[in-house]
Amino acid sequence: MAQLTQKELMLLQDNIRMCQETEQFLQGCVNMVTDPQLKNLCQQMIQDHKQDAQTLFGHISNTNIQ
Repeated sequence: MAQLTQKELMLLQDNIRMCQETEQFLQGCVNMVTDPQLKNLCQQMIQDHKQDAQTLFGHISNTNIQ
C-alpha cells in the first residue's frame, strides 16, 4: 500500500473535481449540440473523464495518508 502526503492527496482531489466539472460541462454540450458526430465526441469525452476520475480515486482509496 502506497503512502501519500497531504499535498499529494489534495492534488488528487483537485484533479478529481476538475474531471467532474469537465463532465458536467460536456454534458451541457451534449444537450445543446445537434450534430451527431459532435454529440458522440462529447459523450466519449465524458466517459474518458469518468474513467480518469475513477483511476484517480483508486489512488486515494488504496493508500495511507502521511
